[in-house]
Amino acid sequence: MEKRALIAVVLSLLILVVYQEWVGRQYAPPPPSQKDEKTTENVAAPLPKPQPALQEAKPVGRASQEKIKEIRVETDHYIALFTNKGARLKSFTLKHYRTSVDEKSPPYEMISSTPGVPYPLGLKLQGPDPFDDEGLLYSVQRGDLRLAGDAKGTLLFQGQSPTKVILTKEFTFTGSSYPIQLDVSAQGSDVSAPPALLLTTDGDHNGPRKDAVFEGLLALVDNKIKREHGEEIKKGKELSGPVSWAGFGYTYFLSAVLPESGTQQKLAVKQIGPGLVMDIAVQAGTKDAEKSRYALFIGPKELNTLKALEKGLERSIDFGYFGFVAMPFLYVLHFSHRFTGSYGIDIILLTILIKLIMAPLTHKSFVSMKRMQKLQPQMERIKEKFKEDKEKMNKEIMELYRRNKVNPMGGCLPMLLQFPVFIGLYNALLTPIELRHAPFMWIKDLSRPDWESLPFTLAGWPSFLPSGIPVLTILMGASMFLQQWMTPSAGDPNQKRMMMLMPLMFTFMFVSFPAGLTVYWLVNNVLSIAQQYLINRMEQ
Repeated sequence: MEKRALIAVVLSLLILVVYQEWVGRQYAPPPPSQKDEKTTENVAAPLPKPQPALQEAKPVGRASQEKIKEIRVETDHYIALFTNKGARLKSFTLKHYRTSVDEKSPPYEMISSTPGVPYPLGLKLQGPDPFDDEGLLYSVQRGDLRLAGDAKGTLLFQGQSPTKVILTKEFTFTGSSYPIQLDVSAQGSDVSAPPALLLTTDGDHNGPRKDAVFEGLLALVDNKIKREHGEEIKKGKELSGPVSWAGFGYTYFLSAVLPESGTQQKLAVKQIGPGLVMDIAVQAGTKDAEKSRYALFIGPKELNTLKALEKGLERSIDFGYFGFVAMPFLYVLHFSHRFTGSYGIDIILLTILIKLIMAPLTHKSFVSMKRMQKLQPQMERIKEKFKEDKEKMNKEIMELYRRNKVNPMGGCLPMLLQFPVFIGLYNALLTPIELRHAPFMWIKDLSRPDWESLPFTLAGWPSFLPSGIPVLTILMGASMFLQQWMTPSAGDPNQKRMMMLMPLMFTFMFVSFPAGLTVYWLVNNVLSIAQQYLINRMEQ
């Protein structure tokens, strides 16, 4: 039983280490984003919408700088800055999320200027003579918008390509919600296919900040989630079928387009210069092909917000293979947070709930190991007596188990059954945006290692060690050591010593884990120690 238990623990540890290493290699630490210094002032409510009037658009090189305009749109959730050069989104800032854990840090800018990377939401005419509107100056109806609550507002961009194709982009905003409605059209005798909508991301592919690493292309095609990473999308990727949504994902944020129609879509992503460009379009031959309607979502990967769109956008959150365990845990955190206001307390309450649910299994495991320990002297005598006859020895040992009503697998099976629970909780605490910048006691951010919250660092330490003291992690390791010391062992003393090394290994591993997960493990250890103490008293 001890060997099986050791194998179970080692395998669990190995899986976690490999998974953490894979995440580290897949999503390299990103550099800070470059900010566009140009800003605009707040403008009062928009003027009434004038009648649309087409203005022939010209390449930027032939137009004066004075004709380039910037339009600012502010809602309850974001501030968007558009430019009529290409009628594209120049900046997008989330008002309720900070750039860093510092309370004085500026709001989080999801879209910003990156040299060599075109702004998103461009149009590309398909066919034998493709045309990209990046250098096209659009006329724009209306000025700056400031919306709140249920108020709605629109921006209408119109331009004309060198081949006399009239391009139109109409954005509709709502003050209280993230989604933006976008209607695009291309009208002209040369239009043989609908225009493709372009979405771009920066060339570093790592996201604007280190706590929001780049995940790659995310898409829900034919009700199947697609995740394309790193080198795969650099080589180019094409998908086709009913696209519910597609875009670029980060750990906590998402930029995506959601086609309104359920028709066949063609989706392609490739690297152009330092950036990634995704284009999506209705396949040729579709009714009203020159017109397309999309919803744009640029915002946090907050579970309830994503589910409200009813497009399966919540599947952009990668809960892993044990998502069926992770999502209920996250809902429990949401529920308790209504009353506590602290995600640290919510994690403790969730830990207690999980411990109560798993109590029968852990009780069975502890009792089984305790009884196996009591049978150890008899087992040793049987092994000595029948050491020349292995078959007889095994038969006598099994008979000893039967007489004493001991299941040799009783201590191992509960440990294996708890493994999916731990992995599910790991993902429930690692991926959701709720823990980002969530404080608890001295910890400023439960989504980051606890030592980052300390007001001082230790100079001269090796690079692979934390620059601060992981106080919470050390407490977790100490509690795990005490728990392991109290765990009954019925096997070789060498195995006991090996098991005592596990707390040290887990301590080093948890140094880089989110503080929220360390809080769970520490509280779980304390509860396990209390449960083990009671069982030891009862089994004496």
